[in-house]
Amino acid sequence: MDTAADQDDSAKEQKGRRARSARFRAWRGRRPPPRAEWGAITAGWLAMQLEDETRHRSGFHLIAIGLMVGVVIVYGIGWRPGLAVAAIASIALLALAVRVPGRPVLRPSLVCAGFVLAGAALAMTEIERTDTTLFSGEATVRIAGTVVSRERTDSGRYRYVIDIASTERPVLSRPPERVRIVVGSRHAPISPGGDFRGLVRLRPPSGPAFPGSHDFAFAPFFNGIGAYGFSLGAPEPPVPDILGTASRNGFGAWFRNRLSTVRLAMTERISQIIGGAEGGIAAALVTGERTGIPDEAEEWLRGTGLAHVLSISGLHMAIVAGFAMLLVRSMFALVPAVALRFPIKKIAAVAALIVAAFYLALSGANIATQRAFIMLAIMLTAVLLDRPALTLRNVSIAAIVVIALTPHAVMTASFQMSFAATVALIGGYAALSRRRTRSSAVPPGSRAWGRRILLAFAAIAMTSLIAGTATAPYAAYHFHRLSTFGLVANVLTMPLFTLWIMPLALIGSLAMPFGVDAWAFQAMGYGIGVVLEIARFVYERLPDQAIGLTTATGLALLTAAILAGSYFASRLRYVAVPLALAGLAAAPDRVPPPELLIFEDGKEVALIAEDGQLAFLRGRANDFIAAQWERAFEARGRPSTNRKPRRRIGADCDEALCRFETRDGLKVVWTDDYEKTGIACDGGDIAIVARAIRLSACRSGAVLVTLRTLRRTGSLAIRRDALSGRPIVDQAIADPPAEWNRHRLAPWPEYWRKPAAKISATAPRREEEAGSADSE
Repeated sequence: MDTAADQDDSAKEQKGRRARSARFRAWRGRRPPPRAEWGAITAGWLAMQLEDETRHRSGFHLIAIGLMVGVVIVYGIGWRPGLAVAAIASIALLALAVRVPGRPVLRPSLVCAGFVLAGAALAMTEIERTDTTLFSGEATVRIAGTVVSRERTDSGRYRYVIDIASTERPVLSRPPERVRIVVGSRHAPISPGGDFRGLVRLRPPSGPAFPGSHDFAFAPFFNGIGAYGFSLGAPEPPVPDILGTASRNGFGAWFRNRLSTVRLAMTERISQIIGGAEGGIAAALVTGERTGIPDEAEEWLRGTGLAHVLSISGLHMAIVAGFAMLLVRSMFALVPAVALRFPIKKIAAVAALIVAAFYLALSGANIATQRAFIMLAIMLTAVLLDRPALTLRNVSIAAIVVIALTPHAVMTASFQMSFAATVALIGGYAALSRRRTRSSAVPPGSRAWGRRILLAFAAIAMTSLIAGTATAPYAAYHFHRLSTFGLVANVLTMPLFTLWIMPLALIGSLAMPFGVDAWAFQAMGYGIGVVLEIARFVYERLPDQAIGLTTATGLALLTAAILAGSYFASRLRYVAVPLALAGLAAAPDRVPPPELLIFEDGKEVALIAEDGQLAFLRGRANDFIAAQWERAFEARGRPSTNRKPRRRIGADCDEALCRFETRDGLKVVWTDDYEKTGIACDGGDIAIVARAIRLSACRSGAVLVTLRTLRRTGSLAIRRDALSGRPIVDQAIADPPAEWNRHRLAPWPEYWRKPAAKISATAPRREEEAGSADSE
């Protein structure tokens, strides 16, 4: 039997339908307005939508969007308006926006432009305050310094980050302040804060693998890493306080060293209890140390869209803090005297914040984890203030804080993917909640347990679908691959990860000081083993994932679609549909691939054949660089992580000289003997000399590529001009170079000037570049 309220609602609904029907009949009887009136009608409609956005206070999001655009203009496009000019113009535009109230179009435009310039000013300020000295060449040198951190790889080697105090034999004129060294020799592990002395081989961070790809010098520049290298033998035994660190370092350094020691002890403890790939993943989830994860297991997770579980980010923070908050609140709720007198929800929020801060410190506090902690802290602060926790406004506040602290994080894949996923999830679930509120007639309390479980799995599937769709453009742009069955893998594993693995990680960490942690970590390892089996099963049945290059224009349009569909509260959100369609149309890179790829070491050379397959000059090509090229230019075949022989160029090689042709007939001659430079120049259109010779051009007119030119230009992509038949050379390093590539302009090391020197640049290795590609 209907109640009076239900009858009243029904009457109002019928009245509304009659009114809409009457308006439709009146509109149908009218003739279309003249073409001149369409402009006024459109302007009026736009003004109504903007007024609706003003009522919803959507303009606040323009601050975060404007700051991000400004940072991208500086770091991505390379436009540098000058710090003072950008700051003054930003203040002027924002002041002008305050003086023009009631302008629904002009005022948001001024606000957005003002914060774009503010973002550019923040980026240029960050560049000016970053004083990292990037090493300018390669050198074998004795170093003495202090260990900042230590990691152990899955192969048993140790990787140290060292603050250099002195160099000798030779004394470097531009020594890097901080280096990352891999030690393969057997030695007593050096704890953070200890002294490191030994003979090492140093090299600068490498540049992009090909023009337009990720620059591996970008992250080290902002992280303070000036060189990579490896130790030639075991480090020398430490001498007590040989560098005077005890008197020089204060409490801050002592605390960081102690915290690093605790992280190492926990990592080794977890790996020892669980063992295998499961132990490496468990340690990564607790302490952030990912070096113990085998490449095969990491590829399974990456290929199935589960790689996000390895990086401590918002998901991990939310699970750990949420479990802590639930545990504390439940404990207080068991005591009625406390539950009725004190705000236990706010007390639990404070406890969750403390646990999250401990997790941040324990996990190494990288930029991705810092960003997640900032977001979580804002949400928990909202709980303390009796405000909604999960809102788009809080996401924008977190983005503003991150950009103010580390503007370069905007350029990293982790920031872009996590920001897009969070915005899409909150916006998507808000829309679904509004629709469910209007259409659902079943009270939540009356649903059976079976229906609740089904809805829980449906929510996981919807979360994976929304997050996967939002992050797909960035995965395609940065990594040139898509996880086709990521939805299946996430639906099968995320309940286990959320309800079993992460809670046990928190329980085991809290129980570790008392020595009763083994059972928790062993149970955690069983759960991780199931996740790995699911990932392997799905990975082995995946179709081809390599999609090739995508354009920045397509990424920008798809980003605009995500922001419009999530942030707009009025009907302006439907503009996301044409933006997304335009982005999908513009995303594929339709420019023909280059014919020849040359890495900056002069040794890694590859041809791209007519069928799109790559052929390498060396049979044992560098796996890291080869995988980068394959994902970008080889549309067929999944990139492989094992070091199997790849397709080779059918070159005519004899006595350190190789001759071959590209698919369009360019003749290429490669040599690593400087005495054969003349033969290389006379015998081809392109002469590659893998030596640091002084000669800069061929008298025959051929393009000459040497280690000197590659040091300045970075990797090269070469194609044949259809009109002139001459080679067109695209270089990876712009002219003039950005600040993180200025070391390439430094004077050439003396020992590299000798033509016959057995010196060559070293291509990046997976273990040395692990924190460089996307350390944020």
